[in-house]
Amino acid sequence: MSTTKVALLAAAAVLYVTPGFAQKSQDTLRIAINNPFAVLSNYDLPVDESTNFTRDVYDHLLYYDERAKKFVPGLAKSWTRIDDKTIEYEIRSDIKFHNGDALDASDIKATIDYAIDPKSKITFVANYNWVKEAELLGANKLRIRSHEVQSTDLAHMAYRFQIFDGKLLNKMADKADYGRLNPVGSGVYKVTQIDPNKGIIVERYDGYNTTPDVKKASIKRIHGIPMPDKQTQAAQMMVGGIDILRNVEPDLAKALAANPNMETSYVAELNLFYFALDAQNLSGNKALSDIRVRKAIHMGINADEIIKHIVPGGHVAEKLYADCFKATIACKYNVKPVGYDPAGAKKLLAEAGYPDGLDLHYVVYAANKSIGEAVAGELYKIGVRVTVQATDITLYRRMLSDGKLQAWSILYPTGTFPDASGIMNVLFTGPAMKYYNDEVIAKATEDGVREFDPAKRADIYAKAFDRINEQAYHFPLSSIPTVYVHSKDVKIKEDPFSAGQTFVSDYVWK
Repeated sequence: MSTTKVALLAAAAVLYVTPGFAQKSQDTLRIAINNPFAVLSNYDLPVDESTNFTRDVYDHLLYYDERAKKFVPGLAKSWTRIDDKTIEYEIRSDIKFHNGDALDASDIKATIDYAIDPKSKITFVANYNWVKEAELLGANKLRIRSHEVQSTDLAHMAYRFQIFDGKLLNKMADKADYGRLNPVGSGVYKVTQIDPNKGIIVERYDGYNTTPDVKKASIKRIHGIPMPDKQTQAAQMMVGGIDILRNVEPDLAKALAANPNMETSYVAELNLFYFALDAQNLSGNKALSDIRVRKAIHMGINADEIIKHIVPGGHVAEKLYADCFKATIACKYNVKPVGYDPAGAKKLLAEAGYPDGLDLHYVVYAANKSIGEAVAGELYKIGVRVTVQATDITLYRRMLSDGKLQAWSILYPTGTFPDASGIMNVLFTGPAMKYYNDEVIAKATEDGVREFDPAKRADIYAKAFDRINEQAYHFPLSSIPTVYVHSKDVKIKEDPFSAGQTFVSDYVWK
């Protein structure tokens, strides 16, 4: 959005004052949806804005309390590890789906069978196909077996597997239609409408009984309204057409906050922003294969200044020293990245044969272009001439697979699965590993999922995180808080389980 348009919006926002700005009196909260969706299923459409709803519509067998760092019961009241590949779950008998169907172990099995069926068109197959089978042992008991030892099996159940009504699911000709035609769960909110044009409406489920002492639906009704155009969103905020915006650009947030009926909230979430370099010369920039050059580039980035002045909500951001967070399961490191030292960086570049600096092509996720430009500005000071290319995720993945990335920064929402194994799988396996070809990291990634002891797991992953810092493969710059603009009647509270994400049940009236 241009500076002129933002200024005009700011002026209009200051002038517009009206009582009853939000629909608090009707107990309905309206959220702008940037990318309209017509499917509510993390199996079939795992996108950020739908996940904001799915976590509260569907339940899990168990949950992970990220602050207490322990698993707590969900639909399963207890579980027992039979062996390294098998867990037995005792399912509660007092849970009903939104449509009144009683939930039992057969619903768990039906959901898992769908997720692991090779015929199912699941988006991220690897999140589910480690499961070999779900075996019913009775109406309220089943065993879940994995193909291989999987130390993160409980975590996958707590974050990945959202339970459907198996009675409905098994009747459907195309089970992928469940989240479109019958998005029935047992969570704190039930779906009353899902339409790509009209949006999604969820209402408080009065029969919710899974974790009623922890999760609450404070607001009766929440309406996600499709509104891809940012100017339309801003205008609707000013006239009271919507009550909350997520992931707001800093300049627009500042402009809208000038309205006395609006507030800005910066929520600390586990969104990883990192700076990566091609260490294997796949992209044709030979200089980057020299560790001295990679270290020099890292030494030229003043993370403190970027976090303070450029990162939206930098005052609540977490400065990172590895590709993981304090709340990440098995996050441990002994070696920190090189510190900011522009003079030392220039010296290293000269030693490596680049006294006059070098050219660097830098791909950055479009939503974080301003941070990427700040990184480029820092590197210019040490003689690294950076060309910044802002891109979407699709183009980034294509360039990653084709070996065309020299330097890149992508925002990775680690809170969706806050375990070191998930981070390593995303950042250092498959096409990404071609840029490093590092046996130390590969071995740690493989060994980490086979170790059940928490302390030993952390020690294994420490070898990988230390190696990444030693070789200057990645520069973990900062977390990226989520920026909200909302009615002054709205408050965003901490999620009871997650330290790195918020969901619709975390929006409350003041």
